[in-house]
Amino acid sequence: MPNWNFTSITDSDTLHQYMRILAALDIIMSEEEWLRVHRYEAELQPGVAWGSIDNGAGDHLHVLFTESGALIKGFDHESPLSPHAREDGEVYPGMYDEVPGALKAVLQGHEERMELDDVTFCIWQEGNDPEWKTGSWIQQALMEESEDDATGGADFLLGYIEETPEAFADWAEGYYESHELPLSAIAEVYEGKPVTANLIKQLCPERNVEAALNELQQRGYIVERR
Repeated sequence: MPNWNFTSITDSDTLHQYMRILAALDIIMSEEEWLRVHRYEAELQPGVAWGSIDNGAGDHLHVLFTESGALIKGFDHESPLSPHAREDGEVYPGMYDEVPGALKAVLQGHEERMELDDVTFCIWQEGNDPEWKTGSWIQQALMEESEDDATGGADFLLGYIEETPEAFADWAEGYYESHELPLSAIAEVYEGKPVTANLIKQLCPERNVEAALNELQQRGYIVERR
C-alpha cells in the first residue's frame, strides 16, 4: 500500500490543529456560514472530530479525526477521477476498498455529510504511524492518467490549509475582499490564545462581535468577554 507525501503536514495532530484554527478565523471573518471555506466540529460523534473545506466552486474536502486514526476524503470536480468524468458514472474503482475498518465505519456512518459518491482521492493515517496511506486505486490511476491527474486534486485542495498567519492573511484578503489584516491578531488564533472582542474587531470591524463570540464558544473555542 503506497504512502502519500503531499505537504509539510506530516501528522494528523498538526492537521487537526490547522483545521480548528482556520475554521475559527472563518467564523470571525464571515457572519454568513455558506460563505466560509473552512468548517470544524469538535464532536461529530463521541471521539470523532470533523473538518471540511469547500471552495464554493464545486470542490470540497472532508477530514475525520478519530481515536484510531485520521482520514481525508476529497473531491476535485475537474479531476478525471471524478465519477462525473467517467463513462459509468461510478466512484473510481477501489477508492474506499482498503480504508481501515474503524475509519470506514465512521465514514459510512456520516455518508450524507461526507458526500461519499463525490470523491477523487481518499488517504488516511492509522494509530501512531505518521505516514499517510492510500489504496491501490492510485496505482491504476497512475497507469491511466498523468501523474498530476492521478492524485485526484489532493495538492490543490490541501493548498487551502494555510499553515502560517502570513499565508492566511494573503488568502483571506483576496477571498473576503478585506482590508490589510493585522498579522499579530491572526497569530494569536494560530497560537491558540482566547479570542477577544478586540481581536474580532481588528480582523473584521463590521462583524457582530457577540454573535461571533457565541458561535466560537458553542464550537469549543476559548473566548474572553471583556
